[in-house]
Formats: sequence, structure tokens, C-alpha cells
Amino acid sequence: FQLEPRSVAMSCGQCCGLGCRYHGRHGHRSCLGCQEAAAVAIANGKPPACAQCGRRDPKGRVDERQTKEFYCLACWSSYESDRLIEYFDSEAELHAKCQQLAEMISQARHVLAFTGAGISTGAGIADFRSGTNTSLPTGPGLWERPKSSTSPGNILEQCVQATPGRTHLVLSRLWKDGILKHIISQNVDGLHRKSGIPAAALSELHGNIFVERCTKCGAEFERNFNTICSGGLTGRFCERGACQGPLRHSGVGFGDDLPQKILHRAWAQTEAADLCLALGSSITVTPASEMPTWIARRHARFP
Repeated sequence: FQLEPRSVAMSCGQCCGLGCRYHGRHGHRSCLGCQEAAAVAIANGKPPACAQCGRRDPKGRVDERQTKEFYCLACWSSYESDRLIEYFDSEAELHAKCQQLAEMISQARHVLAFTGAGISTGAGIADFRSGTNTSLPTGPGLWERPKSSTSPGNILEQCVQATPGRTHLVLSRLWKDGILKHIISQNVDGLHRKSGIPAAALSELHGNIFVERCTKCGAEFERNFNTICSGGLTGRFCERGACQGPLRHSGVGFGDDLPQKILHRAWAQTEAADLCLALGSSITVTPASEMPTWIARRHARFP
């Protein structure tokens, strides 16, 4: 197996190249330009090849929620029925897996955690992709709820009210003990910081609703209230020296580029790591999902 260079892994595998207006922004899976092109091709009776089996099926469809790739009808039906299944280990299976995980951690020199919305459901914050038959008390994911269903409430308000859950506290303990070196998170709920993880040990790829950033000098300010607001600028100004630059909330919208400084730090940690604990994530949102995948390919140990 030959590991792909990071520069290749960060680019779309199907688009026309650098001329594509979305090239490289959505990672190894099809970028939005390819998604648009696929929709036109399907409408013209010339569907692209299925991402799984290669068949060109005019009845196929593009997965608009996650991978952005085209699937024939058969593969889509299988994918759609399998992807939301919840699996539960027996006590014996869980014990065996915990032993294996402990062994892997003890042998690793640089342990990294990659976290997604699933680790915060225990703190009362709904995730995005859990199915309608989920056993979670937070109910179906926000992207899976039927449009006619009752809203679970404002997710930002859930984030404000939440306190760190068991997973956050365990990761914090591992960091304090020097076992966990860094956390790369897709979450904006601020619970890692509330659990005691300092900003220097975190790469919050999608921002943090409690953090606003100076548009002039880049200084960050952590608040005890939600800073997300329409338009981005919060109306406050930089408190660092005489800068006085306008402050902007740090949240990253869908389709927006990730902050380069944070992205570079996350990749530096990824390249240093030899073990990644992927927790609460479907590992499908690129380019973030390419980080745990890159580590797994480079440091595969167990079948």
C-alpha cells in the first residue's frame, strides 16, 4: 500500500482540476462542482458511474446529505438501509474491545482524538445523522428528521445549556495524564474547553459558538455566551492592545473554507500521530474526515 500525499488526498477525485470552482474545497469525495455536473448528466439521461459498483443507472441518485457521490439504485438502497443501523456490543464484546484499545494506547507514542457530534448526545445536544429509530434520548439527527416532525429546539441553545458529558471528561483526564496529545473536533459546542482542555490542545475545525476572533490581528476571545449572529460580525472589538479590530464569531458555515491556521495545526498533529481515537463521527464530512483516515492508512496495526 502506498500512502497518498496529503496534497492529493485533499483534492477532489473526479472534478476537472484546478479550473473547477470548488476544486479541493470538499476533499477526496466529489466536490460541489461534480455534484452539479452529476445532476445535469442524470437529467440528460447520461448518469455518472456509481461510486460503489461503477454501474451507470439512470434511476440512481446523488447522496446530497453526506458523500455527495452518485449511487445506482441497488447500491443506494443498500447504503440507505445500512448506514443508520445502530450496533450494540455485548458485555463480553465490549470488554474485549476495551482491552484491545488499552493495548493500542499503551503502545502509541502520539495519541490523537477526533470528535464529532455523537459525543455530545449524552450532554443533551442532538446530533445530525442518527436515524428515526435511534435509541438516543436526543432523538433522530437534525438532518434525518421528517420535515413534519416536531423540532427538538434550537441546537445553539442546547449547546449553551449543556455541560461536558462522560466522553469529554474521559478525554480531559487522558490529556491531563499526558496520554492524549491533541483533540481535533468538528463540534462547535465548546464542551471540550469546558471539560478542561486548553485551546492550545484543541483544533476546533468548525469553530466554537463561545469564541469570537479579531478580523484584524486574529486574536481570540472566549465568552460565556453564544456569539453566533447574523452577518458574522458581533459588534464588539478587539481587546488586544490598541488593535480595536472588529470581532467575528468563529463558526464555520457549510461550504465555507476552514480557518487555515487551525487546519494547518490539525494536519501537523495528524502527521505526528500514530493512533487516532475517532469518536462520535460518521467520518464523512471532508476535509476533516481525511485526517483520521490518513492516520489509519499510515499506521494500520490491527485487521
